[in-house]
Amino acid sequence: MTRNSDQPDAAVVNAAIEHLERQTGRSPSVLTVARHLGLANTTFRRRFPGIVDRLRDPNRVPATPDVRRQVGSDVIRLRQRNRELTDALTLAVSSIQRLSIDNRSLCRQLEVATAVTHLPRKS
Repeated sequence: MTRNSDQPDAAVVNAAIEHLERQTGRSPSVLTVARHLGLANTTFRRRFPGIVDRLRDPNRVPATPDVRRQVGSDVIRLRQRNRELTDALTLAVSSIQRLSIDNRSLCRQLEVATAVTHLPRKS
């Protein structure tokens, strides 16, 4: 079996992984790296089992600590924004419920004031 010269070596794969980490701020998946290199997932897994194991390691940290710090601050900011939106939604639901009750009450008062007679419904 001959080696295909257009296949990437480990140095090219590692450079691609570092590029994807800088681009996304997190460790790329095996499939993402394989697609980035133009390889089939199974071919990549067969040719680079050590790199696949390294990518699948849950304790692996991204290449740049600044990106982790930025992601952490983004998470904190997004959680705060989520709490604010949840509070606003709760307030909006309460307001709609109150307005519905007021509307029904005002409609009944209007019917009484204008002497509306309801006709019986046929069942």
